Amino acid sequence: MIEEKTLKTLEFSKILEELKSYTQSEGGKMLAVCLKPETDYKTAESLLEQTEEADRVLFEYSISPNFAIDDISSVIDFASKSGLLTIADVMKVGRYLRIARGVKNSMAKALNAPCLKTMAESLYTDKELEDKIFISFLSETEVADAASVELKNIRGRISKINGQIKTSLQKYISSSAYTKYLQDSLVTIRNDRYVIPVKSEFKGVIPGLIHDQSASGATLYVEPMAIVDMNNQLKTLLMEEEVEIEKILRRFSTDIGGVAGGLKAGTATIEAMDLIFAKAQYAKKNKCIKPQLTDNGIIKIVKGRHPLIDADKVVPVSIELSNSVLLITGPNTGGKTVTLKLVGVLSVMAMCGMFIPCADASISTFDGIYCDIGDEQSIEQSLSTFSSHIKNIIDVLSKIDDKSLCLFDELGAGTDPIEGAALAVSILERLIKIGTKAIITSHFGELKEFALTNEKVETASMDFDSTTYAPTYKLIMGAVGTSNALKICKRLGLDDDIVSGALKRISDEKIKFDNVILAAESTRRKAEQIVADAEADREKAKEYLKEIEDEKKSILVKREKLEENIRKGTKELINDSIEEANDLIAQIKEILNQPEINGGDLIKAQKLRKSLEYMSANYDKDTAVVEIKDDAPPKKGDTVFVVSLSKSGVLSNVSPKGDGEVKFGNLSVRVKKGDFYKVKK
Repeated sequence: MIEEKTLKTLEFSKILEELKSYTQSEGGKMLAVCLKPETDYKTAESLLEQTEEADRVLFEYSISPNFAIDDISSVIDFASKSGLLTIADVMKVGRYLRIARGVKNSMAKALNAPCLKTMAESLYTDKELEDKIFISFLSETEVADAASVELKNIRGRISKINGQIKTSLQKYISSSAYTKYLQDSLVTIRNDRYVIPVKSEFKGVIPGLIHDQSASGATLYVEPMAIVDMNNQLKTLLMEEEVEIEKILRRFSTDIGGVAGGLKAGTATIEAMDLIFAKAQYAKKNKCIKPQLTDNGIIKIVKGRHPLIDADKVVPVSIELSNSVLLITGPNTGGKTVTLKLVGVLSVMAMCGMFIPCADASISTFDGIYCDIGDEQSIEQSLSTFSSHIKNIIDVLSKIDDKSLCLFDELGAGTDPIEGAALAVSILERLIKIGTKAIITSHFGELKEFALTNEKVETASMDFDSTTYAPTYKLIMGAVGTSNALKICKRLGLDDDIVSGALKRISDEKIKFDNVILAAESTRRKAEQIVADAEADREKAKEYLKEIEDEKKSILVKREKLEENIRKGTKELINDSIEEANDLIAQIKEILNQPEINGGDLIKAQKLRKSLEYMSANYDKDTAVVEIKDDAPPKKGDTVFVVSLSKSGVLSNVSPKGDGEVKFGNLSVRVKKGDFYKVKK
């Protein structure tokens, strides 16, 4: 399990508080703030799939189930022990039944959410009990007349006796004989009995029972003897009403107690679904994506954003941990600690089934995540910052294995730099030996040297502006950075004499080492710029190529349309010519078939023949042969030239008689033997 101390260091509770705001039920809110990461890969992956289904239901199918149930766990337990429920308790159960039925019906419409549909189908519902509850109760304090026949009858009698009492009392109020004795012309109630206000000086004038008097003593509240019996009847009826209401509540309590198991399981399911949908709502609001989950210890985050930093100010960070250890170096105030916390909190979120704010990510599950981040000074235990850090690290080293993730900020800091650096290198060697995954931030040159010579350690550096030495808060994988402490002090306004004095006290070896790192960083920046320029040129070339390809496609489309129009025109011309020729031939045949042919007929036939010859001459003129003939006999698949059409095509079929079928693009034409020949290549 992930220790509470780690979650506190990562400020995970603040994320859970926001998650809680998206839940609807009291139970869902409790589940949200108590959410813990799952160390088992399959369980965590299942939680992520549930969130993905909820996202699909909400934002693809536009289904928003209502989970706003009351906390009825105590109500169910009380009813199962034969307790008498109140009206408010019964109404809570009624609302659960209505919401459970609504969730089940709405989730039935979701096509691709198998896990959530299964959860919804398991919900306990009881339409008959639900209807009885809402028919029987008007509110959490009112029972409807329809709750039972007996209650309706009792209330009918109460209404009748009330009317009789008010009529009797009205005689006193409206009678001029009694007006002078009354303090007010109204009927009121004292001790559940109807009374009239009589002036105290006229006590006994109106026979009756005194039930109360005003604070000043000037008014007596008298129940006239004429209505005592009726008030007694009313009191009896009101008691009968209370007894009947108790019977009604007893019946509902028994019914609810009898299905306590189903109600309890259904409540737990709705609260769990409430949390799942809250995760999807959180993901949408914070522009999160579903990470790819693994159990191989490898972490890769692309443009990750810390969820507790203002979205308008946060700088996305890309980071990868594939070797045993990643050492992050670079300038002070450059964002190393935030990056460390980013990895921790995104890993915890993924293991809780939450989507994470980044462009892409592969997150591993871990059996334990351990942190040593921030000021650990303990006044109560009289421990210095260094002592507290070491005590924490000793505790961590006793627990970790090859399935753990360690996040150490400024390892070895807070004591003599030489001893601290040596200690940090030794701890790093232990981590590598155990095989645990770790991300460490440091300024120690010894750790940088160790990282550059050990294949188990990767490096990364927080970027900075090489001109102003201001941090950019971007992480450069594979780089090793310097702290630039003196340059940063100068940028912040520290006196030049102090900076110069400090510079003189730095060893030549340290200066040379930092200069090598700075030179390497400068070379890296130049190479990065060259790569960026080359990438920009490549993108431009791709754009130009795309434009050329688009233009080529456009030309081909236009040519195809033009050829299609030509083919259609040619076919229409051929059909018209054939029709005209057939008509002329038919006329000649008609003349020749006559039993007697006179001179006029011959002249007419000659004219028709001349017309055919004219058509033939014009057609031959328009369709001159342009292809070179191949003497080999044409076969299927050969390119052939059709004489009558003056056009080349592909021979798609040859009949036994020697006739052919030629394709011109999408058009096929049947041609006679001798009207086509094979074309020489």
